[in-house]
Amino acid sequence: MLKNFKIFPKIFLSCLLIVIVPLAGLFYQIDLNTSEQKAIVEQRLLQTSEIIAGEVDNWMDKNLRSSNFLASIDTFKNMDVGAQEPLLVAAKNNLEWASLIFVTDMNGDAVARSDGKTLKNYSDREYFQQVKSGKSLGQQVLIGKLKPIPLHCFAIPINNYTSQMAGVITQCSTLLSISNYISDTRIGSTGYAFLVDEKKRLIANGGIKSIGSLVGVLEDFSAHPALELADKEVVSLPHQGKNKVFVTRSVGSGWTLVVQQDYKEAYGSYLDARLNAKILSAVTLMITLLLSFLISYNIYAPIKKLTQVTDAFSKGLFVETVAGQDRKDELGDLAKAIARMAKTIQIAMTRLRKQKHYP
Repeated sequence: MLKNFKIFPKIFLSCLLIVIVPLAGLFYQIDLNTSEQKAIVEQRLLQTSEIIAGEVDNWMDKNLRSSNFLASIDTFKNMDVGAQEPLLVAAKNNLEWASLIFVTDMNGDAVARSDGKTLKNYSDREYFQQVKSGKSLGQQVLIGKLKPIPLHCFAIPINNYTSQMAGVITQCSTLLSISNYISDTRIGSTGYAFLVDEKKRLIANGGIKSIGSLVGVLEDFSAHPALELADKEVVSLPHQGKNKVFVTRSVGSGWTLVVQQDYKEAYGSYLDARLNAKILSAVTLMITLLLSFLISYNIYAPIKKLTQVTDAFSKGLFVETVAGQDRKDELGDLAKAIARMAKTIQIAMTRLRKQKHYP
């Protein structure tokens, strides 16, 4: 295919290929390195979400182990109401975030409370109804009445020695400790985490909204785009006028943890590396094109001139000076040879003319 081209494009393309092939390998390596930087950023977000999720799961596990332990004691298995309250008080004092622990019978009537207050019926509570319907765990996040802050109330069945459910033990714990931990976890200047319950309501937030925004209300977050993502998936999405990076994790019992950060900050080093690679590529390509053109033209132009000179010679037209004789390369040697050839031809033609006129 190249044989159909003239010498200038042949030389130009050859110079480009000589330079571009190794450059392509260099740019591939740069792209690989920037992709690794992106993977490191995503791994950091995943690790942060894993650490926070572990804290939430540990918090939940401590609460469940405490209630399961109480449910396994004879006093509760036998529904010995008179002896239950001191144990409930001790358990509450052992868990600083617990606000209330109480036991209800199968009708939902409280028979013992850790705070010694008036006993009442809890049969209308979701957590009680869930356990009574046969679930091993019932739970509900609600706003406390004494203090309007989020409480996580969960209930487990109390089974007697014949494995029949004799009652329900419920523990209500404030979520302030979880909220404080999430609030203290920062990722750069724009990254934070938030937690929603199984109904997609905000129950802990480390973002611009303080814990004060959670007092008295559980905001509906069901429309948040991050809650549609798969578990442990890192995805960038537009939200509130900015591109953000989100990681979601299932935690607790049906809760969802979301870690987010502004896209520009999260991928700052990656984006800078990509931009620098593009600039380097553009500058290198321009320099390569310029050098290839100069090299090609530096070879093509003298050859073109020598071709014109020799073509003129073939027509009997002789120039006084053949250009390019001052060059120190092979083209200079060719110009000198053509100049000598021109002189030889001129001498020969002069002799021929003399012989013609003077036989």
